[in-house]
Amino acid sequence: MRDALADHLKDPLTLALAGLGITFAPYEWIGGLFLALAGAAFAMRSDPEQDRRELWLVMLGAFLASHIAAMVWQRWPAQWWTMAPPVQLVMCGTGFLSRRLTRIALRLAGLIEARSEAIADRVIDRVLPPEDGPHN
Repeated sequence: MRDALADHLKDPLTLALAGLGITFAPYEWIGGLFLALAGAAFAMRSDPEQDRRELWLVMLGAFLASHIAAMVWQRWPAQWWTMAPPVQLVMCGTGFLSRRLTRIALRLAGLIEARSEAIADRVIDRVLPPEDGPHN
């Protein structure tokens, strides 16, 4: 047991995964990561990216979303009547859905940018007192 633990502590990939909060085997993580990226690429085939930046955002989103889904999957309590899906399946599905989430996030960011002047004016009006108010 001590030798197995010492071997794992020497493995930089295991230490990096532990830092990310992933506690399952590295080969499961690598397989899930490739499936998440494949799911995102499959989703992009049906709805191509508009520019090069969006491609990288989708891949980064698939990477991050699949990690978060894997961490949630590990903590999700299994019920006696259900069979827990493999973590790779969860990561693949999350990678596929990350394409849609990235598109929604980009559209929301564009709408906020377009209305940024009005949003800033409303925030300033709420935070700062009006200039023509009563003076002491």
